[in-house]
Amino acid sequence: MRLNNRPRSGDTTTAILNVAEEMFAEHGIDGVTTRALSERAGVNMAAVNYHFGNKDNLTLEVFRDVARRTVERRLASLARIEAEAETEGRAPYPRDVVEALVDAYVNEDSPRTGILLAHLVLQHRVRPTEWTRAIVREELDGFAVRYMEVLHRAVPHLSERQLHWRYHLMVGAVMMSLSDQRSDGRMGRLSGGVADPQDFNQFKEELVAFLTASLGGPDGSGAGGARPVREDT
Repeated sequence: MRLNNRPRSGDTTTAILNVAEEMFAEHGIDGVTTRALSERAGVNMAAVNYHFGNKDNLTLEVFRDVARRTVERRLASLARIEAEAETEGRAPYPRDVVEALVDAYVNEDSPRTGILLAHLVLQHRVRPTEWTRAIVREELDGFAVRYMEVLHRAVPHLSERQLHWRYHLMVGAVMMSLSDQRSDGRMGRLSGGVADPQDFNQFKEELVAFLTASLGGPDGSGAGGARPVREDT
Protein backbone atom coordinates (compact mmCIF):
# COMPACT_ATOMS: atom_id res chain seq x y z
CA MET A 1 0.00 0.00 0.00
CA ARG A 2 1.49 3.33 -1.04
CA LEU A 3 0.97 5.99 1.58
CA ASN A 4 1.59 8.90 -0.75
CA ASN A 5 2.30 9.50 -4.42
CA ARG A 6 5.85 10.80 -4.08
CA PRO A 7 8.67 8.91 -5.80
CA ARG A 8 10.89 6.92 -3.45
CA SER A 9 14.57 6.19 -3.35
CA GLY A 10 14.94 2.52 -2.45
CA ASP A 11 18.06 2.99 -0.32
CA THR A 12 16.65 5.93 1.64
CA THR A 13 13.27 4.30 2.14
CA THR A 14 14.81 1.04 3.30
CA ALA A 15 17.17 2.83 5.67
CA ILE A 16 14.32 4.77 7.27
CA LEU A 17 12.12 1.67 7.60
CA ASN A 18 14.91 -0.46 9.10
CA VAL A 19 15.90 2.19 11.63
CA ALA A 20 12.27 2.88 12.54
CA GLU A 21 11.74 -0.83 13.20
CA GLU A 22 14.85 -0.96 15.41
CA MET A 23 13.93 2.15 17.37
CA PHE A 24 10.26 1.24 17.84
CA ALA A 25 11.39 -2.10 19.29
CA GLU A 26 13.88 -0.39 21.61
CA HIS A 27 11.88 2.62 22.78
CA GLY A 28 8.24 2.08 21.82
CA ILE A 29 6.35 4.17 19.31
CA ASP A 30 5.93 7.27 21.46
CA GLY A 31 9.58 7.13 22.54
CA VAL A 32 10.88 7.76 19.02
CA THR A 33 11.00 11.25 17.54
CA THR A 34 11.37 12.04 13.87
CA ARG A 35 14.59 13.89 14.67
CA ALA A 36 16.17 10.94 16.48
CA LEU A 37 15.05 8.54 13.77
CA SER A 38 16.45 10.66 10.95
CA GLU A 39 19.77 11.09 12.77
CA ARG A 40 20.25 7.34 13.20
CA ALA A 41 19.17 6.66 9.61
CA GLY A 42 21.63 9.27 8.35
CA VAL A 43 19.00 11.32 6.54
CA ASN A 44 17.55 14.76 7.15
CA MET A 45 14.18 15.17 8.84
CA ALA A 46 12.56 16.32 5.63
CA ALA A 47 13.32 12.92 4.06
CA VAL A 48 10.91 11.15 6.43
CA ASN A 49 8.06 13.46 5.46
CA TYR A 50 9.04 13.35 1.79
CA HIS A 51 8.97 9.55 1.58
CA PHE A 52 6.18 8.76 4.06
CA GLY A 53 4.17 11.94 4.56
CA ASN A 54 4.41 11.90 8.36
CA LYS A 55 5.39 9.71 11.31
CA ASP A 56 1.96 8.05 11.49
CA ASN A 57 2.28 6.83 7.91
CA LEU A 58 5.81 5.57 8.59
CA THR A 59 4.57 3.76 11.69
CA LEU A 60 1.75 2.17 9.71
CA GLU A 61 4.14 0.91 7.06
CA VAL A 62 6.62 -0.51 9.59
CA PHE A 63 3.97 -2.40 11.53
CA ARG A 64 2.09 -3.53 8.44
CA ASP A 65 5.31 -5.13 7.18
CA VAL A 66 5.95 -6.79 10.56
CA ALA A 67 2.36 -8.08 10.68
CA ARG A 68 2.56 -9.52 7.16
CA ARG A 69 5.86 -11.28 7.82
CA THR A 70 4.47 -12.74 11.02
CA VAL A 71 1.23 -13.92 9.45
CA GLU A 72 3.14 -15.61 6.62
CA ARG A 73 5.26 -17.48 9.14
CA ARG A 74 2.24 -18.51 11.21
CA LEU A 75 0.24 -19.69 8.20
CA ALA A 76 3.18 -21.78 7.03
CA SER A 77 3.37 -23.39 10.49
CA LEU A 78 -0.37 -24.14 10.49
CA ALA A 79 -0.16 -25.66 7.00
CA ARG A 80 2.69 -27.92 8.13
CA ILE A 81 0.81 -28.95 11.29
CA GLU A 82 -2.33 -29.80 9.32
CA ALA A 83 -0.38 -31.72 6.68
CA GLU A 84 1.37 -33.83 9.33
CA ALA A 85 -1.93 -34.52 11.09
CA GLU A 86 -3.64 -35.55 7.85
CA THR A 87 -0.76 -37.82 6.87
CA GLU A 88 -0.91 -39.56 10.25
CA GLY A 89 -4.72 -39.70 10.29
CA ARG A 90 -5.23 -37.70 13.47
CA ALA A 91 -6.23 -34.27 14.74
CA PRO A 92 -3.52 -31.61 15.14
CA TYR A 93 -1.72 -31.77 18.48
CA PRO A 94 -2.78 -28.88 20.75
CA ARG A 95 0.82 -28.13 21.71
CA ASP A 96 1.83 -27.80 18.06
CA VAL A 97 -0.98 -25.33 17.42
CA VAL A 98 -0.02 -23.32 20.51
CA GLU A 99 3.62 -23.24 19.38
CA ALA A 100 2.52 -21.80 16.03
CA LEU A 101 1.09 -18.82 17.92
CA VAL A 102 3.93 -18.37 20.40
CA ASP A 103 6.73 -18.80 17.86
CA ALA A 104 5.74 -15.58 16.11
CA TYR A 105 6.33 -13.65 19.34
CA VAL A 106 9.18 -15.59 20.95
CA ASN A 107 11.78 -16.52 18.38
CA GLU A 108 15.56 -16.24 18.60
CA ASP A 109 15.85 -15.76 14.83
CA SER A 110 13.83 -12.55 14.91
CA PRO A 111 13.52 -11.31 18.52
CA ARG A 112 12.50 -7.82 17.43
CA THR A 113 9.34 -9.12 15.79
CA GLY A 114 7.73 -10.23 19.04
CA ILE A 115 8.46 -6.93 20.74
CA LEU A 116 7.03 -4.97 17.83
CA LEU A 117 3.90 -7.11 17.70
CA ALA A 118 3.45 -6.61 21.43
CA HIS A 119 3.72 -2.84 20.97
CA LEU A 120 1.13 -3.00 18.19
CA VAL A 121 -1.40 -5.16 20.03
CA LEU A 122 -1.01 -3.36 23.36
CA GLN A 123 -1.38 0.06 21.77
CA HIS A 124 -4.46 -1.13 19.91
CA ARG A 125 -5.99 -2.44 23.14
CA VAL A 126 -5.14 0.60 25.28
CA ARG A 127 -5.20 3.48 22.80
CA PRO A 128 -6.46 2.42 19.37
CA THR A 129 -5.71 4.65 16.40
CA GLU A 130 -6.66 4.57 12.74
CA TRP A 131 -3.41 2.83 11.83
CA THR A 132 -3.69 0.16 14.54
CA ARG A 133 -7.29 -0.52 13.51
CA ALA A 134 -6.22 -0.82 9.87
CA ILE A 135 -3.44 -3.32 10.60
CA VAL A 136 -5.45 -5.46 13.02
CA ARG A 137 -8.46 -5.55 10.71
CA GLU A 138 -6.62 -6.01 7.40
CA GLU A 139 -3.61 -8.11 8.44
CA LEU A 140 -4.34 -9.94 11.71
CA ASP A 141 -8.08 -10.67 11.87
CA GLY A 142 -7.95 -13.09 8.94
CA PHE A 143 -5.19 -15.06 10.60
CA ALA A 144 -7.11 -15.17 13.90
CA VAL A 145 -10.09 -16.79 12.16
CA ARG A 146 -7.83 -19.30 10.41
CA TYR A 147 -5.96 -20.06 13.63
CA MET A 148 -9.15 -20.75 15.56
CA GLU A 149 -10.29 -23.16 12.83
CA VAL A 150 -7.15 -25.25 13.30
CA LEU A 151 -7.25 -24.84 17.07
CA HIS A 152 -10.82 -26.14 17.16
CA ARG A 153 -9.77 -29.28 15.30
CA ALA A 154 -7.07 -29.78 17.92
CA VAL A 155 -9.44 -29.24 20.88
CA PRO A 156 -12.94 -30.15 19.62
CA HIS A 157 -14.27 -30.43 23.19
CA LEU A 158 -14.36 -26.62 23.43
CA SER A 159 -17.52 -24.82 22.39
CA GLU A 160 -17.33 -21.91 19.95
CA ARG A 161 -17.75 -19.48 22.84
CA GLN A 162 -14.97 -21.16 24.83
CA LEU A 163 -12.73 -21.22 21.78
CA HIS A 164 -13.01 -17.47 21.25
CA TRP A 165 -12.36 -16.79 24.92
CA ARG A 166 -9.34 -19.12 24.99
CA TYR A 167 -7.82 -17.41 21.95
CA HIS A 168 -8.44 -13.95 23.41
CA LEU A 169 -6.87 -14.94 26.74
CA MET A 170 -3.96 -16.74 25.04
CA VAL A 171 -3.01 -13.57 23.19
CA GLY A 172 -3.37 -11.60 26.42
CA ALA A 173 -1.02 -13.97 28.27
CA VAL A 174 1.58 -13.64 25.52
CA MET A 175 1.34 -9.84 25.58
CA MET A 176 1.66 -9.68 29.36
CA SER A 177 4.67 -11.98 29.32
CA LEU A 178 6.42 -10.00 26.60
CA SER A 179 5.93 -6.77 28.55
CA ASP A 180 8.20 -8.05 31.36
CA GLN A 181 11.28 -9.30 29.53
CA ARG A 182 13.77 -6.84 31.01
CA SER A 183 16.58 -8.13 33.20
CA ASP A 184 15.32 -5.85 35.99
CA GLY A 185 11.66 -6.76 35.44
CA ARG A 186 9.18 -8.03 38.00
CA MET A 187 9.54 -11.70 37.05
CA GLY A 188 13.28 -11.68 37.65
CA ARG A 189 12.91 -9.70 40.86
CA LEU A 190 10.21 -11.90 42.41
CA SER A 191 11.94 -15.15 41.41
CA GLY A 192 15.38 -14.01 42.50
CA GLY A 193 16.62 -14.77 39.01
CA VAL A 194 15.43 -18.39 38.96
CA ALA A 195 12.88 -17.53 36.26
CA ASP A 196 14.67 -15.67 33.47
CA PRO A 197 12.33 -14.08 30.88
CA GLN A 198 15.37 -13.19 28.77
CA ASP A 199 16.15 -16.88 28.28
CA PHE A 200 14.28 -17.57 25.02
CA ASN A 201 14.12 -21.34 25.52
CA GLN A 202 12.88 -21.08 29.10
CA PHE A 203 10.41 -18.33 28.23
CA LYS A 204 8.98 -20.20 25.26
CA GLU A 205 8.77 -23.57 27.04
CA GLU A 206 6.90 -22.15 30.04
CA LEU A 207 4.56 -20.07 27.90
CA VAL A 208 3.71 -22.99 25.59
CA ALA A 209 3.14 -25.32 28.56
CA PHE A 210 0.84 -22.79 30.26
CA LEU A 211 -1.21 -22.06 27.14
CA THR A 212 -1.52 -25.73 26.21
CA ALA A 213 -2.82 -26.52 29.71
CA SER A 214 -5.39 -23.72 29.34
CA LEU A 215 -7.02 -25.68 26.51
CA GLY A 216 -8.26 -28.39 28.87
CA GLY A 217 -11.89 -29.42 29.02
CA PRO A 218 -14.67 -27.69 30.96
CA ASP A 219 -13.99 -29.96 33.94
CA GLY A 220 -10.39 -28.75 34.16
CA SER A 221 -8.84 -31.82 32.55
CA GLY A 222 -5.75 -31.30 30.43
CA ALA A 223 -5.83 -30.80 26.68
CA GLY A 224 -6.01 -34.15 24.97
CA GLY A 225 -3.94 -35.42 22.09
CA ALA A 226 -0.53 -34.75 23.60
CA ARG A 227 2.31 -34.92 21.12
CA PRO A 228 4.26 -38.16 21.62
CA VAL A 229 7.93 -37.97 22.53
CA ARG A 230 10.01 -39.31 19.67
CA GLU A 231 13.15 -41.20 20.60
CA ASP A 232 16.29 -40.44 18.64
CA THR A 233 17.29 -43.28 16.39
